[in-house]
Amino acid sequence: MNGTSSTLKISLWAKAQETLVAQIKEVQYQLLELQEASDGEDKNSAGDKYEVGREIINQSRELLDKQLESYRRMQNLLKAVSMGDADKVQEGSLVKLPLGFIWVSVPLGKVEMDGVSYQLVSKDSPLIQALWDLKVGEYGTFRDKKIKIEAIY
Repeated sequence: MNGTSSTLKISLWAKAQETLVAQIKEVQYQLLELQEASDGEDKNSAGDKYEVGREIINQSRELLDKQLESYRRMQNLLKAVSMGDADKVQEGSLVKLPLGFIWVSVPLGKVEMDGVSYQLVSKDSPLIQALWDLKVGEYGTFRDKKIKIEAIY
């Protein structure tokens, strides 16, 4: 896999970027919908109902704004992830464990490519912290279980 590990990481990077762009577009769409709902709110004689509706819209907007910021932050972090081969668990490493492949990049979760699942996690993930700086053949302990590093790309 050494010759193709960089290609695989680039493919994972592109898939992650594509996923983040789609998530950003979805949040922007939801924000637009909220704005339209907010503009459509007519203040009528039931003032309390109007205020409650306004507050729900504002809370939803705040949540969506935080999500949007989080996705944009992940995009920036993704730009800084190393694509080169690694010899230990570190940011940018593609690690093969008995439970599957983990790419230390951004906390995006599971990504499927060519019938294989890859878990995208940040360097701050508890699992990665338990395996940090380990090399192929070494063991880390996570949740009272020994985990062997089978390969690192």
